[in-house]
Amino acid sequence: MKKSTFIFILLITLITSLTAQALKKTEKIAGEQVPVAIRAAFEKDFGKIPEEGYWTANFIVENEGRRSMAKPLSYTYHKKNKSEKIEVRYTADAKLDYVKGLQKNARPNT
Repeated sequence: MKKSTFIFILLITLITSLTAQALKKTEKIAGEQVPVAIRAAFEKDFGKIPEEGYWTANFIVENEGRRSMAKPLSYTYHKKNKSEKIEVRYTADAKLDYVKGLQKNARPNT
């Protein structure tokens, strides 16, 4: 009896800790959903945002009591076709994190 009670409590503790952990997600989003600071940083660094690409948001979902909160980690612009592959990632606070397929402007727009 004591052994089964201990296993039951251990199982409940394990399930509770697993459901309380944060969940990382990446989703495709519309250009209008990208924060203005991210879009402005892209235009400053690389010029006009190409229309053929798409944006993804990388975020973490944390449970705070009964509420789930999504906290952004990064935003990435993607453009893929036969001749080129572009990927530009910015952190949530609009700092350039990764670039592939584009050259950063030598002189930022003023």
